[in-house]
Amino acid sequence: MITLRPNQIDAVDAVEAAHAAGMRRPLVDSCVASGKSLVFAELARREIARGGTVLICAHTRELVEQNAKACRDLMPGLHVGINAAALDERCWRAPVISAAIQSVHKYAPSFGPISLFGVDEAHLIPHSESGMYRALDRALGYPKMAGGSGTTYRLQGGSLVEGEGAPFDAVVYRYSILDGIRDGYLVPAFSVQADDKLDVSKLKVRQGEFTGDSQDAQMIAAMDNHIAQAIHYGRERRAWLCFEASTKAARAMCARMNEWQIPTGLVLGTTPAAERKGLIEAFRAGRLRALVNVAALTTGFDVPTVDFLIMRRRTKSLGLYVQMTGRLLRTIGGTIASSIAAGKADGLVIDFAGNIDQHGPLDFLQPKESKSRLVSCDHCGTRNGAAARTCWRCDSPLLKNCPACLEAIAKHQVVCPLCAYDMRAGPREDKPGAGLLETPSGASLIAGYRPGKARVGGWLTIRKVWAPETGQPIVLVEDDGCESRVGLPEALAPFAATARWLRMGADGVSAMLLPNGDSRSSARQIMANGSELIIPMPYVV
Repeated sequence: MITLRPNQIDAVDAVEAAHAAGMRRPLVDSCVASGKSLVFAELARREIARGGTVLICAHTRELVEQNAKACRDLMPGLHVGINAAALDERCWRAPVISAAIQSVHKYAPSFGPISLFGVDEAHLIPHSESGMYRALDRALGYPKMAGGSGTTYRLQGGSLVEGEGAPFDAVVYRYSILDGIRDGYLVPAFSVQADDKLDVSKLKVRQGEFTGDSQDAQMIAAMDNHIAQAIHYGRERRAWLCFEASTKAARAMCARMNEWQIPTGLVLGTTPAAERKGLIEAFRAGRLRALVNVAALTTGFDVPTVDFLIMRRRTKSLGLYVQMTGRLLRTIGGTIASSIAAGKADGLVIDFAGNIDQHGPLDFLQPKESKSRLVSCDHCGTRNGAAARTCWRCDSPLLKNCPACLEAIAKHQVVCPLCAYDMRAGPREDKPGAGLLETPSGASLIAGYRPGKARVGGWLTIRKVWAPETGQPIVLVEDDGCESRVGLPEALAPFAATARWLRMGADGVSAMLLPNGDSRSSARQIMANGSELIIPMPYVV
């Protein structure tokens, strides 16, 4: 008997409520290992109970199999069809069908009437009207949809629910990585400082992403150093997963790891299905200590024993970064208690590519704003392109009042066409902490999860400063190998970007130390009340 988790029930209820309110395309933002397959299965069960038929589409054979299994587990005795050429199954008529989008997008009439269309890994749908999912949706006659993804944004296009042509109407439920850790369904994960990182200035960009071949030379040259560090940090870890940017680097890394007596397999996009399955099973069983891959073991790859991640691929894609790190967070047995009993209490990442530095901790991630300015509709709240005159969703005019003459003008205009007032030159209030360092150094993988608590007394080294949307600075400090996340009193916030150390008191941060100009013998000590002292550096040491 399958019992749904509270977060899964809440997600299903949110989608059902959205459909009942007239929304056709609700989206669930649910992190890795949160049980999206069972969410789709429960949606299917309820739809079938009302006399409907359901099609759930995904883009990998693993996800197709997982979704079919979830439906069979939740609805034993019901005929659950699979339609995927890669699995050699082509079912066209059943109460619920789990399908590979590549196999079915041209053959919608073969399914008959579909009342609910589920899309797993919904971030694959573009903002444009092109693509397999859009074509299938049109051919099915625009039935109710339900999307699910842990990355509800795209490298090109931004949020899946904003802007003209957005594939979904709204995010109706969110369940984050931090929620999963707090509820005991995911393991916490940490990162360690990596030496010999990738020099990004030497990389080339094509179609918005770093090319693999421009990363080859550096990664191949640094292999031995990287393997030595991996052995040092991963010696107590049993299942290593390595991400490479190119086939050339992946083949070289796999060969060298085997030379170092680390049993390692290689999975590429061109690896035959039978060989791929055998390698993954050997890895799952422990016969292989490590798997090296290039864009092959992200979505749908489910080996909960993975407890060590080696990132040697730099990416601009926030979604790919989340998918790579997400392979580390699964629990063995479904809960943190069962995972600890099975030998996996947490996960560890060593990032030679600098992705954590670029994108930040997993619980602080924010997709970058579109380069084109978006304006919000006052009537329905939908965000529209900068040049839009009317809202693409509700057709309301996009207007605002000029601050100078109060005349109604188009929202996208920054110079009033009537009085020539330039809104760009008007008074501007800077957000608190706007000047703080926002690119982390030695960043924590999950900032909201604290593996340690900063001790009171003694100077602690500041690892990084982070300014989330609130603008209120947050500092990560290192204390005996553990990272702690601490907020700053208002008087200390302006000094966060340049401070080197801080001291904890009973009520929080009591003082910060920062360089005293060019002096090597003294430092500035700023107290929580704003007072300042010049102290000798030997005192600090």
